[in-house]
Amino acid sequence: MTKTKILFAFSMLLLVSLACNAFSPAAPAPTQVVIVEPTFPPQIQPGDLPATEDDVPRVPLEQALTAYSAGAAVFLDVRSTESYNASHIPGATNLPLADIEANPVVPGVGKDEWIITYCT
Repeated sequence: MTKTKILFAFSMLLLVSLACNAFSPAAPAPTQVVIVEPTFPPQIQPGDLPATEDDVPRVPLEQALTAYSAGAAVFLDVRSTESYNASHIPGATNLPLADIEANPVVPGVGKDEWIITYCT
């Protein structure tokens, strides 16, 4: 008789677990991932340097964020060290504009990397 009770209890446990699985929500459909490739401005040759501030190419915010997120660009904060310490884009490197002519090397940034400067 105890064997029958154990078999009955096991059967009920099995039925309950199957019933619970029948009412569980279906797995969500997989999310489609879209990778947006950043577009880069053409390389500037030494003789093609902008003559005025208005000639400096501007990078749209969406393009800058895409390039930075993909690891294809580096943000360079050219404000003073005090302004940089007050607030800056996370991961940005600080090289004050006043120091660029004396030392144009950005620590940890390769010559082939796309450097996006900002000052606001």
